[in-house]
Amino acid sequence: MTEATGFSGLKMPRLYGQALFIAVLALCPLLVQADWYSETQGIMGTEVSVTLWHTDQAKAESAIAAVMVEMRRIDEALSPYKSSSELSKINQHASKSAQKLSPELALLLDKSLYFSRISNGAFDISFASLAQFYDYRAGIKPNKKQIQEFKKLINYSLLDFNKQAQTLFYKSPKLKIDLGGIAKGYAVDRGIQVLKEVGIKHASISAGGDSYLLGDRRGRPWIVGIKHPRQAEGKNKAVIRLPLEDTAISTSGDYERYFIDEQSGERIHHIIDPKTGRSASDVISVTVLGPQGVDADPLSTTLFILGVEQALQLVNRLPGFDAVIIDADGVVHYSEDLAAE
Repeated sequence: MTEATGFSGLKMPRLYGQALFIAVLALCPLLVQADWYSETQGIMGTEVSVTLWHTDQAKAESAIAAVMVEMRRIDEALSPYKSSSELSKINQHASKSAQKLSPELALLLDKSLYFSRISNGAFDISFASLAQFYDYRAGIKPNKKQIQEFKKLINYSLLDFNKQAQTLFYKSPKLKIDLGGIAKGYAVDRGIQVLKEVGIKHASISAGGDSYLLGDRRGRPWIVGIKHPRQAEGKNKAVIRLPLEDTAISTSGDYERYFIDEQSGERIHHIIDPKTGRSASDVISVTVLGPQGVDADPLSTTLFILGVEQALQLVNRLPGFDAVIIDADGVVHYSEDLAAE
């Protein structure tokens, strides 16, 4: 299998100052000023927010609308919940015969398999084979028999991907994939590209836990605050504050989609450890900074599943990436470059 594109030539995010603080990802400030324009819409099962600076209101609104159109296009193509999406059709037919992929889906599959390989399977889009038995709204989890049977299908080697031909074949009829760990980061990247193409130089786009900061806030850095996911609102909010520009940010946490099991008291959340088929439990939050969301998004999930020690070893090997990890005891850990600030 041909190795996916690596990280050569990527630039480190530009940091200002040395103040560090913790949390649910928050972009601050996003206050609308005279020439700042903002809009939020529900897309891809989350809130997509766009804020940008422009001297012309009509052009600003047109640029925002174009981003939302692109986000909806990606949702229509990659949603596992829409039967008409390309991803749903692949899940339906790929175990019968090799399916031709669009260049977009082929790119995301290649990138996903790259992260599977460098993490020894910690990131694995075939987690959907078992994840279909979780319902976080209804408080339902798979039983032991289902975990035992379908955990074996969380195995990226069962995905026969021909990069050159851009085809995909499933080696098991029960196999399914889900791009939830990479699609939002990619969508944010595409939204930023839309803005760049119309000349926007100062903007932020967020989709749930994935964001990108384009340029700066016209002479000042964007300030990203990370809060502790177990901390009561209003109490010691900041664990880390990062002044940034031209940076992708992705946060994975056990507080995004979860329920508390009534019998065991266990937090059942959506980040599944492929080795156990259960929710990863060593970490409660990971925030990754990087050059683009299509990498930062899967990397934040990967680090969450690996646990602190292996996560730091991995992120410290990848040029252009940094991470803030909060473990199950609430202790904050930083990748090497952040720790040195």
